[in-house]
Amino acid sequence: MARHHGKVLTHSHLLREVWGPQHEGDVAFLRVYMGQLRQKIETEPARPRWLLTEPGVGYRLAAADQV
Repeated sequence: MARHHGKVLTHSHLLREVWGPQHEGDVAFLRVYMGQLRQKIETEPARPRWLLTEPGVGYRLAAADQV
């Protein structure tokens, strides 16, 4: 995500790149992981500033100038 900050990465892209093609359909797994990651890096995980959800598409790491 850091390499593509500011750009939306689809669920399947993230799953394929991080966990391999056998996990492309495991969107629930990705949601749990992103929630845990938000708990670690966000000041207010319920109102994320860095790890943004793009509903129905994927996630985006906010660029520093967008925060």
